[in-house]
Amino acid sequence: MQPASSCYGSRQSEGMSLISGDPEEQSPRDCSRSRSSSSAKHRRRRCRVLIATSSTVASLASLALILWLTLRPSSPRFSLLAATATVDDAAASASIVVDAALAAHNPNAHATALYGQLRATASYAGVPLGACAPLPPLEQPDQGDAVLSALLTSSTSPPSAWRPVPGAQALLRVRIEGQLRWKVASWVSGRHGLTVDCVAAVVPSSSPGKQQRQGSSSSSPSQCATQVL
Repeated sequence: MQPASSCYGSRQSEGMSLISGDPEEQSPRDCSRSRSSSSAKHRRRRCRVLIATSSTVASLASLALILWLTLRPSSPRFSLLAATATVDDAAASASIVVDAALAAHNPNAHATALYGQLRATASYAGVPLGACAPLPPLEQPDQGDAVLSALLTSSTSPPSAWRPVPGAQALLRVRIEGQLRWKVASWVSGRHGLTVDCVAAVVPSSSPGKQQRQGSSSSSPSQCATQVL
């Protein structure tokens, strides 16, 4: 009977050794929990970075909007100070020369106006005129004034039937086109299109003994229409 009990005892100890090894092994469920925890940490970190970046961008945009609303520049104001038209109809091909002076005012207290690529055109009594040379760039300080001069001449001879009538008003239109930028401290805005239209009535007067007639605009400056795009 002793051999049977020893054989039974050996089988029992084998079974106990197999059972005692199970708790030391990691189950598939534990691996899944570890991976999901790592993924959640990565998502939380990414959300924090995204929130911080969004907050910074929103703060900068709000600051720029507040500065723009506080220092928003107003359009400059132009006026036609004087204009003289000279008509030479003695030559075989008649010509018209207009000398115009315009005043520019920057109404802004915290912004400098930067003008560039300025060009002038005009028409006198329906005859188109072009500028002899482009206008130079101009930097106008805050609440400053500047005078622009343009010498314009007809590129083609007026029609043969065209003749100014002494004592009658002739309509003069002067147009300035160019680009405008604003400078606030060290910040400079983008380029904006600038268009200035001026209209004045010029009365030609005959010059005895000369083959030229001249006219001048009224003594009071005429306001111009200014458009900034």
